[in-house]
Formats: sequence, structure tokens, C-alpha cells
Amino acid sequence: MARLKILLHRGCLSEQSVRTLAREIQHELPNWDIDVRLAEQEDTDSIGILVFPAILLDGQILATGFPRKDWLLTKLREWEGMER
Repeated sequence: MARLKILLHRGCLSEQSVRTLAREIQHELPNWDIDVRLAEQEDTDSIGILVFPAILLDGQILATGFPRKDWLLTKLREWEGMER
């Protein structure tokens, strides 16, 4: 199963927008496991995230900031096609 994790920093002003984006992606890709959560210090230390929100695909940084939904869906579908 494909796993998408979206990490936010505490007090992130775009948290509601990120959660809305996650719901929209979940609607388009219902078989994906999508998790939105607050980042911990170990996330920044082990993965090297400097900008939030950070979007991770199977543990690897796919994007930071707030990407356009169509761009993100395209990237996720490309990855999905490579995995089959």
C-alpha cells in the first residue's frame, strides 16, 4: 500500500488547507494511506526537513511547502504506476 505522510510544524498557518488537501487526495486515491501530523524533532533531524509542510512518499521527501493538488496527484499516480 502506498503511504503519504504530510508533516506540519506546530502553529502552522496552513494546517487547515493541508488537511483539506489530504482529504481531496484521499478521495482521488482511496487506496492510499494518508497521514497528516505534527512534525517531531526527529523528523527534522533524521530526514533533514527544513520547510513545512513537508510531504513524504514512503519516507522520502516528495515536496515541501504547499504544492498544487494537480501536480501532487500527477506525481503520486506516476509513483503508483512504477510500483506495479
